[in-house]
Amino acid sequence: MAELPSNSQHSAHALVAVIIPAYNAEAFIERTLASVLAQTHRNIEVIVVDDGSTDGTASIVRRLADGDGRIKLLQQKNGGVASARNAGMRASKGTFIAPVDADDLWHPTKLEKQLRVFAAAGNDLGLVYTLYRTIDADDIVIMTPKRTHPNGWVFMQHLGQNFIGNGSSAMFRRDVLFEMGGYSSRLRESGAEGCEDFFIQQSIASKYRFGAVEEHLVGYRRTPGNMSADFVRMLISRRLVLESVLARCTEAVKPDLLDAMFRTDVEIAKLGLMTRRFAAVARHCTKMLWRSPVQFAKLVAAFAAIFLRRVKRALPQPESQDRSSEIGRNFWNYSIHEFADSDEHANHRVGLSNLAVMDEKLGPSGAYLTRPPEQGTLAMPNEHTNSDSLLRPLET
Repeated sequence: MAELPSNSQHSAHALVAVIIPAYNAEAFIERTLASVLAQTHRNIEVIVVDDGSTDGTASIVRRLADGDGRIKLLQQKNGGVASARNAGMRASKGTFIAPVDADDLWHPTKLEKQLRVFAAAGNDLGLVYTLYRTIDADDIVIMTPKRTHPNGWVFMQHLGQNFIGNGSSAMFRRDVLFEMGGYSSRLRESGAEGCEDFFIQQSIASKYRFGAVEEHLVGYRRTPGNMSADFVRMLISRRLVLESVLARCTEAVKPDLLDAMFRTDVEIAKLGLMTRRFAAVARHCTKMLWRSPVQFAKLVAAFAAIFLRRVKRALPQPESQDRSSEIGRNFWNYSIHEFADSDEHANHRVGLSNLAVMDEKLGPSGAYLTRPPEQGTLAMPNEHTNSDSLLRPLET
């Protein structure tokens, strides 16, 4: 486990590197930067990595950089979010690293409160996250996720429920991020970009504890055009992360990991059908059949059960029951929870509690993996660029 140089880095004067990957972000980048520059913790460096934008993103950042010397603009050919974040990390000097997506917002006290948690912790704390609310294009809150927010050893709980849920909430120790090799570009190379954050968080959870600020300090934007709106691709991306963990996990982890993979497969098929992504569902189910005929059979059985419930609900009902909400809806166009009774909900809660117990047992002894987590691609100096060197600041 990496050692911290000294406790001084936990002080109120610690330098925090804010890394912002940006691709065609002109609609929101100014609002994002305004929320970053408004932080009560003032000792920050803000590195915006323009990932091959074709709009006015770079011009907006240049203008704002003229008014605040903490902002640095870097440019690269389009290489994806992992490549852009790694480039920003290489160019940074901060003891702590806080990524934020180019369309998200921070509460002014976010960094200050995360540093307080680090200051009170030991060397086994790898990251501190905050809670978030989903916002729309006009910064209006549209949802507050109902998730648990554990801290401490959380590897198993994070497999069962991605409770951080976005890439703008976490603050990392710099040495921990570099130890893990930074973000991985393998998901993009596999055509399933989207869960790079979940990937690095899961890797860190295998060796370090998590801290939490239990306040909603991030506005996580969801619009039709952003990456997180493509739920099918995000789920396929998550599936690839789980496969990487499966190749390294101990026998104690494997049963719950396989269960998480199966639940992800069900969601891929359900949402794929709902959004008419028939080709993607067919490809995924074909791969699933090849990998594990038993799991594929379980998937078919799960959808057969959903179909039977739908047929049962379609049977004549007492006249007093209002079924107008079901008119014109396909059987897959429902929340999974509509097909779950109270016992199933209770079982899910019990499952999360059991995962917490496993974390208490496995975490302190590092018994999650049989070999180190898959390394990110930070060490690749020219990742997805044709540059002869690491990213250079633009001339202004």
